[in-house]
Amino acid sequence: MIGGVLGIFGVGLMGGSLGLHARRNGVYVVGCDADPAALDAALAAGAIDTAATAGTLATQADVLVLATHLDPTLRELGSLAKRASALPGLVLDIASVKVPVVAAAEGLENFVATHPLAGSEKSGVGAASADLFDGCAWAYVPSGNAGLDARAREFIRWCGGYPVTTSAEEHDRIVALTSHLPQIVASCYAGLLGESELEAQQLRGPVARELLRISDMNAPMWRDILRANAHHVEPQLRRLAMALSSAADRMEISTGSIARAAP
Repeated sequence: MIGGVLGIFGVGLMGGSLGLHARRNGVYVVGCDADPAALDAALAAGAIDTAATAGTLATQADVLVLATHLDPTLRELGSLAKRASALPGLVLDIASVKVPVVAAAEGLENFVATHPLAGSEKSGVGAASADLFDGCAWAYVPSGNAGLDARAREFIRWCGGYPVTTSAEEHDRIVALTSHLPQIVASCYAGLLGESELEAQQLRGPVARELLRISDMNAPMWRDILRANAHHVEPQLRRLAMALSSAADRMEISTGSIARAAP
């Protein structure tokens, strides 16, 4: 994978999992986080070897991963652009929306926009796992530099994922349906269940339990994601609303037919 140092900007669930995987495989890991408590937790969990500031992290790493939410990722890309001469040989992000990331990274050398389809309803390095990315699809947007893209694919495979090539626009269009819409559905269902009587909350089937698990994910992170990809998510929501309304209409027709047939 990498013969030197892995730098991780953001040592929560995703960054912490990368760090655990790297250290398990003998790679030295330097971490940075805006929250000093998160850095302390990452050191205690063994997810990083040492901590660095945002200003020095890039100079210490051979590979740098921006493992924060979308908005902090965009801000850090802007900061990196101002000190581009000090960039590592490979810089990746793992944010869930790609069009704004690619736009923010325009002209930034050695950068490849990526998104691993992995995660957890829990947050923080305490929920991190060295195996989090095993077997996951990991999208990447080709940079146009064949050698750089090959390094990105190598890194993805080394982390346990399998690389999937996509454009930024196509990625955002697809995950609106496959990731962002299900999150909204889960949140709406959790709200509906919370308003129900106690018996309904106790008698939960497996699908209900899974929806509730998903609904418990990081709310500020999802606000950033949904705001950035709203133009793709909104039509999918309307399609789902129409499908649900049609299902309710069929139920109404079926119930009416049964009532008319009753003696």
